[in-house]
Amino acid sequence: MPSIPNAKNFCGGNFQDWLEVNLIDKCNAHCSWCIEKPAWHPEYHAPWEVIADAAIDSKKSHIILLGGEPTLYTDIDKLTFKLASRRKHVVVTTNGSMLTPEYADENLFFVHAVNISVHSFNLMSNLDITGIKLEAKTLYDSIEELHKRQITVRMNCNCIKSHIDSVSRIKDYIIWARNLGADKVRFSELKQDDDGFVDLAAILDHKYGLNDNPFADGCNSDAILYGMPVNFRQMCGLQTNKRVKPEDPVQYSKQVLYYDGKIYDGWQVEEPKMLDTEIESILNKVKSGELAVEDAMNLIKNDPVLAGLISVQIDALKMENKKLKKSVKTVIVPSRGCQY
Repeated sequence: MPSIPNAKNFCGGNFQDWLEVNLIDKCNAHCSWCIEKPAWHPEYHAPWEVIADAAIDSKKSHIILLGGEPTLYTDIDKLTFKLASRRKHVVVTTNGSMLTPEYADENLFFVHAVNISVHSFNLMSNLDITGIKLEAKTLYDSIEELHKRQITVRMNCNCIKSHIDSVSRIKDYIIWARNLGADKVRFSELKQDDDGFVDLAAILDHKYGLNDNPFADGCNSDAILYGMPVNFRQMCGLQTNKRVKPEDPVQYSKQVLYYDGKIYDGWQVEEPKMLDTEIESILNKVKSGELAVEDAMNLIKNDPVLAGLISVQIDALKMENKKLKKSVKTVIVPSRGCQY
């Protein structure tokens, strides 16, 4: 029997109207648990217009800009303006390193929400964790500037052993976030980091919907703690060895838009095997004389990656008259057993 996820889970069909965007492959942090850094990254970087059009064409209403560190993306102001002008709800998740009142005013004007990832109320501890030096006054002033634009702010905190690992430290973090002016807080368990893993269900006595089987009983829950709206994100056995792994799990797929302008089924941990049979079809038509080279290039002129692949193979055909190599359909490998 397959394991069926809770309907409130990401993999259970919730949040299907969200499109995650891997906006940039650069990050100035060195978080030890980061599962994105060793993952697959395309070589090609599409212009911001291509990324914006792909997000709009996805028909998703909520667009969340991730990375890497999205505030290092130089055209984020242009991208968010175009998305907002098409009535997209735009969210940016940042480590806060670039965040100042001036940056918020100049680059985040058309954003609807900002998530700031800070993993300790002690900013020196956060520096040790991430390598990012933050100043409380700058955070406070930046949040105040964002609020002037009616932009909501959530503090994201990964709960890490020896940092945020008890009820008292969760309380201290919430009070700290409230004093900064944040509207919400999210506490998340670590993915694929057994040494630093903090079991939220255990330390909070299984309150607020926290449980020992997040795959079946729900990995995402909300509460009000100390006057602050709080979201909890638990990891199931697909994401941590601290819990039993579901057998033959059923999961809803999700879409991720990469900075090459292409949408993939989930976050990629290894390079896709290659694009699809469209390459083979175009090349066969060129080989048979049904399609002129110039017409073939016009067909894919708006797809630089496909254009590069086909032009190389067309050149090889013209020069050496070699047999065409058949392409292989894209193979999607879910990230460490889970797309989320």
